[in-house]
Amino acid sequence: MNIANSTFENWRKQNPDKSINEFDFQLNKMSVSGALFDMIKLLDVSKNVISKYSAERVYNESLKWAEKYDIELTDMLADKEYALKVLGIERGNSKPRKDISKWSDLKDNIIYMYDDKFNKISEYIFGKISDRNEISKIIKLYIEKYYNELDDKQTWFDKIKDLAQELGYAREVKEYKKEPEKWPGHVGDISTVLRVSLTKRQNTPDLFEIMKVLGKDRVIERFNKLKL
Repeated sequence: MNIANSTFENWRKQNPDKSINEFDFQLNKMSVSGALFDMIKLLDVSKNVISKYSAERVYNESLKWAEKYDIELTDMLADKEYALKVLGIERGNSKPRKDISKWSDLKDNIIYMYDDKFNKISEYIFGKISDRNEISKIIKLYIEKYYNELDDKQTWFDKIKDLAQELGYAREVKEYKKEPEKWPGHVGDISTVLRVSLTKRQNTPDLFEIMKVLGKDRVIERFNKLKL
């Protein structure tokens, strides 16, 4: 539709939930030059579409694909109850995750949520905070003083800020940017240490939701796996 009528994209942004049949398609607005098929654009559109799917629909569609093309992903999805929790992370809110453009993307996006796969990833690549003693100190203090699996999201994040402050880091990112020479880092650097410790990745969906799905025992186990 984007290729056929240049006005379609703006219409879709203004009417995200309407049927495509309601678009006023006009032949006189078709380009007279040859149409160019843009795969990058198509994948971007696909990400937006899939981001609006429910976890149940993502599960059903990806399982159907996996049974034909990816045995490993099929096995990962065998526990439907757990898979739905994983696929439900950052889904159904005002800013849903947009990390899947095709079903072959799915496995890499969720693989760290499965312990047997997580354990096979050998390397932890930390961000700004890379000193092993500092990382050990952050994790140890977080487990002993700040981690409570019953916290709501705001309480959880406030405690990450408290942790940063106690260790001498800026409590707020904007605070750090204003006077970077005053701090060794900020709360985001602290949360990155926790994120990498639990996922072995610096970029993931919402860490709070990831920790909720993993549960306390697995969170502690993953923290303890770090040989610092």
